[in-house]
Amino acid sequence: MLLAVLLVGCSDEGSDNDGDADRERPDRATVERGLAALYAGDHAATRDEEAGVCFATELVDRAGLGALQDAGIVTDDGQVARELPTFDPTTAELWVEAQFACVDYVEESTRAVLAQSKGRIDRTRYADCLRAALTEAEMRDAVAASLTGSWDAPEVTALADAQQRCQRRAGAG
Repeated sequence: MLLAVLLVGCSDEGSDNDGDADRERPDRATVERGLAALYAGDHAATRDEEAGVCFATELVDRAGLGALQDAGIVTDDGQVARELPTFDPTTAELWVEAQFACVDYVEESTRAVLAQSKGRIDRTRYADCLRAALTEAEMRDAVAASLTGSWDAPEVTALADAQQRCQRRAGAG
């Protein structure tokens, strides 16, 4: 699903493993590098790498290293998990806030649809359609719901329907 492409600040003070002496404290630089690489993907263009760096910094700033570890995003040995868990609502919201601080969701959706259709859609028509179909808040809610595994949530359905409808209207069948 296209939503997978596309994830209330908390202080980092006091949240890094207080009371858990057995767990190694994650190194911020290592975590940020891991998150940036995860976000950008395997064959990242420069803009994806830049978005990944922004996202990683934003997420660590918002959530804190301890909360990322508690959520299973960072492992006990201080590395970013190879497979992300389903997020709790708070973690999903933090992820989405970081993501939306760094990228325009509609632009990212447009890029994904263009790649999927091998350029057979009108970029502007698709983007305009999606912006008219849903508010940014509705898109944020849909992405957050998908990160919590709520694939049948009305917000997720509304976004998926809007993406499909806009794709058809923009010429991809």
